[in-house]
Amino acid sequence: MTKTDQFLDLYKKLENAANTHYHIRGSGSAIAKLQRRQEFSNIHQELDYIRDVRNLLTHRPRIGEFYAVEPTDAMLSLLEKLIDRLEHPLSAIRIAVPLEEVLSASLDSPVLDSLEKMYKRAFSHMPILEDGKVVGVFSGSSLMNCVLYKHIMFSGDLKFRDIKDTFTFDQHPSETFRFVSRDTLVSDISDMFDETLQQEERIGMIFVTENGKSDEELLGIITAWDVAAAIN
Repeated sequence: MTKTDQFLDLYKKLENAANTHYHIRGSGSAIAKLQRRQEFSNIHQELDYIRDVRNLLTHRPRIGEFYAVEPTDAMLSLLEKLIDRLEHPLSAIRIAVPLEEVLSASLDSPVLDSLEKMYKRAFSHMPILEDGKVVGVFSGSSLMNCVLYKHIMFSGDLKFRDIKDTFTFDQHPSETFRFVSRDTLVSDISDMFDETLQQEERIGMIFVTENGKSDEELLGIITAWDVAAAIN
């Protein structure tokens, strides 16, 4: 098999994998539809080039006995990687920051100590857990809520339990939080971030649990940075 034959075979496999993975229906190139997805924005030009080569080989395949174009090893390698990415997609648990690495606090944790930890690590959010389950998120909004509206004095013995009503999920007007199952595809999570931005919302953090339910123990967290790192 020549490299050109191999290219055409891989291109067909990529189209089939894209159609299956994203449930693409209707006419039009599956590659063009991949290009419209945020997760492939970093290789938009490469996908364009691959499609142009395929169209040339399909519509004007040969001059005499030879193909007019012979794809490079780099192009074949990219096709193979894309097929593998679609046939073996990343799941939430594979890109999530595991619970043991998550900066979190319990309802009985001292607020000031936790604020110091957040400051030192430059974290803007801290999930608050009770029996391993997320009961809220402490953030800059929570702090402002405490100071401006609740007039809370931050003494050394102040616990999160004492200010529980300031960090519940509905106390974050500028952002939202979501729960997903460990098996949720990263491509679906990427879509989730994109959709909320289009609705002028912002996901502050995604919590990974076994079945994506809020009353289950936390397994890990995902931020927009984790998704960007996974798909680029």
